Amino acid sequence: MIKIKLDDSHVSVNDSCKTKKSILEKISDLLSRPSGVSRDHIFKKLYEREKLGSTSIGKGVAIPHARIEDIEYPFLSIIILDEPVEFDNIDSLDVDIIVSIIVPEKNYNDHLELLACLSSKLDNSSVRKELRQARNSSQIINNFQSDDLEYI
Repeated sequence: MIKIKLDDSHVSVNDSCKTKKSILEKISDLLSRPSGVSRDHIFKKLYEREKLGSTSIGKGVAIPHARIEDIEYPFLSIIILDEPVEFDNIDSLDVDIIVSIIVPEKNYNDHLELLACLSSKLDNSSVRKELRQARNSSQIINNFQSDDLEYI
């Protein structure tokens, strides 16, 4: 079981971000206060990771992620966009579901396990449909309930 930090303040529904950069900025805003890490540092780490290759996983979904020093647990944020945006997509679909994680620098295995868990969950077409139809953070968080994840 992977312990993660996720609550209503980490979720943005009907968001109006129009670019990949504005999405990374929004993620940084959502995760800065709860993690205690500066917005600029989170953005820098996410941006550096994106330069290595897009975190788009297809089907309108991206999972931007970064390893961050001095956090104890992974933090998750979820953004559902009003309009899909180009995100260096790996397929022909623009991205409208962004599930982002920042993870402790030192716990690499949990990072990979968490990415695999989220990818598997988001590969399910009914989960993607429910996320796109959700109108509040509770509905979105409920879609991520899993035996593999423990919200702390």
